[in-house]
Amino acid sequence: MSILLPLQPLPGLPEPLWLPAPETPNLPVNELHIWRARLEETRWGAREEWNDCPVSRARTGKLKATLFRNDILKRYTGSEAAGDAPTLLRGPASGLRIALAQCDHLALIAVSRDVRAMGLDVERVRQDIPIEEMADGFLDATSQWDLRVTWSQQEKAWKFFQFWTSNEACAQASPVSTSTRSTRSCEVRGFSPEADYVAALALGGGPEADVLYWDWYY
Repeated sequence: MSILLPLQPLPGLPEPLWLPAPETPNLPVNELHIWRARLEETRWGAREEWNDCPVSRARTGKLKATLFRNDILKRYTGSEAAGDAPTLLRGPASGLRIALAQCDHLALIAVSRDVRAMGLDVERVRQDIPIEEMADGFLDATSQWDLRVTWSQQEKAWKFFQFWTSNEACAQASPVSTSTRSTRSCEVRGFSPEADYVAALALGGGPEADVLYWDWYY
């Protein structure tokens, strides 16, 4: 059983201002855009009785995530992507790079010009897991020690998932072998996209960029 956490994240973890989504977003080189979708709030004609079947719920969730991705790409490129979205869009949309992340009902998409590598991850913060044991096999020694000396279980959980999402995002932005994860070079911007969730955007080089946050509805 999951243990309920406070609705507020750790002090210092940004909670972005989510702005109404533009139909035709302008994306200069010095900007990054992050889109947020709450998939349970979108319908797309799904029948109510589907919610009673776990398999149907999973299929509906996947469909909604795909439609969310396609709608975002269409706003930038004028056409929908076919199949799985690549991280770098070629052809008419040459120069666009995207990163996708999803956890439960919450989906995020980051969009940038192809002047920097990007990675994105999001997780729901939980404390009903063996945090220190998982950290031993995944985090570097400094992060492991930080967790061990954190006595509050709730604070420990928030820290663990900040470390986790940062590592996962960096792995996408600058892939390297597991043995050298701690030496990966990338800039990480952590934020809380929703109560009890933590996300990380990793940038692997390129010019400085401001981040705009768009709230998406369908």
